Amino acid sequence: MKTISIMLFILIHNVSIAQEKKLSIKELDFLIGTWEITFDIYDTHQPENGILFSEKGTQKCFYDLYQNDEPRFITCKGEVVREDGRKRTFQESIRYGNFSGTYERTGIFSNWPATSKELLFYHEDERKFEIRGELDVKDHMLELYEDIYQFSEDYSRFEQRNVANFTDMPITEYNITLTGTGKKIK
Repeated sequence: MKTISIMLFILIHNVSIAQEKKLSIKELDFLIGTWEITFDIYDTHQPENGILFSEKGTQKCFYDLYQNDEPRFITCKGEVVREDGRKRTFQESIRYGNFSGTYERTGIFSNWPATSKELLFYHEDERKFEIRGELDVKDHMLELYEDIYQFSEDYSRFEQRNVANFTDMPITEYNITLTGTGKKIK
């Protein structure tokens, strides 16, 4: 019985320490500002065919949704234009999720009738975001993806690489979907 009591004490102690280490959205302060962004889009099923199209534009990231004067979110709103002139806008909001124990990002897009749901793992020592997400696709398919953002030493630039799997692909096959860049301009 004494062993069980000691184990329960250790477990409760570790849980309370973990709860004290909740991160703040301010840990991601380097995102705040205006970014010049580019995207190269690939056909996930046949990436060997090369880039389908490219987009260029900007996104503005700012603190959003406050509680007791403390921001709980960073929201980034962007607009990109394709070479053929097609414009689209998007919004992605990041918060620290107390239940998931990591950052979460949700995205909505003017060109896509679904909402992305993502877990964002920030590796500060590597200056990297690792994002794992899912997005509904037509005909009841699901896109599972991993998005990596690698930031420069001073966090003024990033390179992005997205690989994805659709439910009509072998489960272990993840192909390139998007590559991109970002440069902070304000």
